[in-house]
Amino acid sequence: IFQYAKWGSLSLIVAKIAEETESQNNVEVEDVYKKMIDQANDSVDATPVIALPPLFECALGAGKHIVNNDGQKNPLHSSLQTIIETLFAVLQEETSSSNWAYMLNELCKLIFRGELLLSEYQCSYHEKRGSMPIMQAFEKLLKIGGTTKPHIYKTVVSRISVAWFGPTDSGNDVGICAIPYREHIVDLLVYKEIKFDESSAHHLTAKENWDGLPDATDGSSITRAFVLSFLSKLPSVGDMSDIVLKELIHFVMMRLMDICCVKPARGKAFITGSEEYARMTRAWQALCLLSRFVTEDISKEVVAKVFPAMSFNLHGAIRYFIEVFTIQCTRSHPSVFGQVYIQEVTRNDLTLMQVSSLMIIGGNLTVGRYSNDFFHSSTDPRIKDVVCGVLPWLSSTQGFSRAIAQLLCHKLIPLIVDVDGNSLPGNAEKDEAVLRSVYKFLEDNTDMSRLRNKQQLFFENYDVDSACTFEGLLSIPVDEGEEANPTHMVDAIKDCLAEVYKEARDEDAPAWKQMEELMLEAGQANEIERIDDDSVDMKNETELVNFQRKILPIDALDLGIKTFQEQKLFNAAGKKKQNLIVCASLIDKVPNLAGLARTCEIFSAQSLVMPNLLVRKQDDFKAISASANDWIDMEEVREEGLLGWLYSKRSEGYTIVGLEQTASSKCLTKTKFPEKTVLLLGKEKEGIPIEFLSAVDQCIEIPQLGIIRSLNVHVSGAISIWEYTKQMMQKKRAG
Repeated sequence: IFQYAKWGSLSLIVAKIAEETESQNNVEVEDVYKKMIDQANDSVDATPVIALPPLFECALGAGKHIVNNDGQKNPLHSSLQTIIETLFAVLQEETSSSNWAYMLNELCKLIFRGELLLSEYQCSYHEKRGSMPIMQAFEKLLKIGGTTKPHIYKTVVSRISVAWFGPTDSGNDVGICAIPYREHIVDLLVYKEIKFDESSAHHLTAKENWDGLPDATDGSSITRAFVLSFLSKLPSVGDMSDIVLKELIHFVMMRLMDICCVKPARGKAFITGSEEYARMTRAWQALCLLSRFVTEDISKEVVAKVFPAMSFNLHGAIRYFIEVFTIQCTRSHPSVFGQVYIQEVTRNDLTLMQVSSLMIIGGNLTVGRYSNDFFHSSTDPRIKDVVCGVLPWLSSTQGFSRAIAQLLCHKLIPLIVDVDGNSLPGNAEKDEAVLRSVYKFLEDNTDMSRLRNKQQLFFENYDVDSACTFEGLLSIPVDEGEEANPTHMVDAIKDCLAEVYKEARDEDAPAWKQMEELMLEAGQANEIERIDDDSVDMKNETELVNFQRKILPIDALDLGIKTFQEQKLFNAAGKKKQNLIVCASLIDKVPNLAGLARTCEIFSAQSLVMPNLLVRKQDDFKAISASANDWIDMEEVREEGLLGWLYSKRSEGYTIVGLEQTASSKCLTKTKFPEKTVLLLGKEKEGIPIEFLSAVDQCIEIPQLGIIRSLNVHVSGAISIWEYTKQMMQKKRAG
C-alpha cells in the first residue's frame, strides 16, 4: 500500500510540475526529475506488481521532461540511458498484458524520435563518441519479441520507422537516421509474423499505428509493411543525399540480392510455405519497391546477379517479381540490362524457365506499354539482335515461349525488313526473304492472328509500375502460406492458349459434334440412375493401355453426368479407382513426389499421401507430374503425424505394406496384395524408419540382379503399384 501510494502521488506531482514549468528550463527542476529517475531505477526490484504502473508513470513523466528540455543540447547524455534502463526494468516485472502493452507503446513513443535518432547517428555512429542507447533498446525489444511475440515487433517497428525519417527539417538528409539500422532493415523486410492465439499474453497492440497501411495488407506482413512504407516515402535519387543512397539504400539492396540469389539445392526446390521460400519472395518484393534507386554505379553489379537467378528452379510467384524488377531496371538502364538481355536470349542452353522469363521480359519491352523505354526508335540496332535471339524459339517445344516468340517476331520483323517488298538476288536478300515468309505466315494464319490479338492485350495491360509501389505490393493476394501469389504471365498465356484452341476447335467442329457437346452440357444438370460398377471395371489389359493414349475418346472423359459421390469413385478416364493408397510422407524430393503423382493417376490409385500439399504449386512438380495433380486425390500427412495415420488406416481395414528390405521381407513377385492396401514408401536413402515398422503388416522387396543396393524410391513405388494393379486385374478376370 505504501509503495502504491508513494509512486502514485509522485506520478501526479510530476505531471503537475511539468504543467507548471512547461516553457521553462529550470536546473533545479531538472535535478528533481533526475533524482526521481534514479530512485525509480533503484526501487523497481523492491516494488510490488500493483505499484509498478504508477512507478512507470513517474519515470515516464520525468523522462519526457528531461528529453524535451535537453533535446537541443545533448539528448544522449547519461540520463537517457538511465531512463531506458528504468523503463525496461518495469517492463520485465509487469505481468498484466494490458499494462504491458501500454508501457511498451509509451516507451517507444519516448525514445523513438527523429531528433534523438539523428543525434545518436551524429554523435555515436558517425563520430563514434559514446554508446547508442536507443539502438540497444531497439535490439533488446526485438530480442524480447523473438519468434513468438510478433505484436512487439509491430509496435516497435511502427514507431521507429517514422523516426528513421529524422527531424522535419532534415532537408536532403531524410533517412540518414536509419543508416545504423540497415542490417535490421534487411531482416525486417523478409520478416514474417507467425500465427498465434488471439488470447496469448501481451497480445494487445497499438492498432492506431496501423492506419497508414493498405486495407489489403496480410496479417503476416504488418511489420515489414512499416519498413516498406518508410522506403517508399524516401525522396527520389536526385533529391536524396549520396550518403543515404549509398550507405543505406544500396547497402540494403545488395544484401537483399544476396538473399534472392541463393540457388536451391539440386532436386530440392524451395517448397511453397517454407522459410526459404518466404524469405526469397519477400526479398524480391522489396527489391521491386527499391528498383527506382538502381543507379548507373551499381547497375552492372545488379545485372550480374539478376539474370543468373532466372536459371534457378523457382516458383511462378517468385519469377513474377524477378521479371518485374528486371523490366524496371532495363527501362532505367537499357544499355546495361538490354545488352545482357540480348546475350541471354541468344543462348542455346537455356532452361524452359529461363526462356519463359526472358520472353515475358522481352514482350513487355518490345510489345507492351514500355516499348518506348527500350527501343528509342524504329532504327534501333538492338531490334535486329532481339529478332535473332527470339526467332529460333518459334520452334520451341514449350507452347508458352513459342506463342510470345510469334508475337515478338510479328512486331519486330517489319522494323528491319520491308515485308511488302520482293526478294532480290544475294545472301542478304535471301535472309530478308526468310523473314518475310515468317512474317507473312504469322500475319495471315487465322490461329496466329487470334492468339496474337489476345497476347497483345495481356502485355498492354501488364502494369509493372503498380507492382513496384507500396500499395500495389501489399494488395497482391496471398496463397495458403500467406505469401504473395500474383497471377503470373505464364499462367495467363496458358489460359489464353487453351481459349484459342477451344475457339478454333469449336469453329471447326462438325454439326453433330457441336450437338453432342450441347447434349452433354444439358445432361450435367440432370441426375441419372447410378451406374453399375461392373460397367466401368477393367475388362482386359488393352483397356489399361488406353490410359497412356494422348487422345481419349469423348465418352471416356465424360464424368459430368455422374453425381459428385460417384465421381469420387472414378478417375478422370472413367475407370473405377483401386483401393490402393500410396503413402509418400517420408519423401521430400519434388521430382520423386511428382513422378509418384503421375504413376498414381495412370494406375488409378485411390489417393496419394504427401508431406506437404503446397509442393503441388511448384513449377517442376507440375512439369514432371504432367497435370496429374489435377486428377488425383491427395492428402497431407506430415512425418510427425504419420504413425497415428497408419494405425487409423489399419482400423479402417487397410493392410499396411512397407517397401523395405528387412529380414522378414517377402519378394514382390511372391506377395499377394490385399484389395485394401496402403503402400508405405521410405525415405530416399534411409528407407522406412524403425518407429514406423511397428505399424507395418508386411514388408516387401523388389528382386535385384545387379550390384547396386536399391532403386530410386519413385521407381520402386511404380513397380510395386504396377504389381498391385496386375494382381487386381487377374483377380477380376478370374472372378
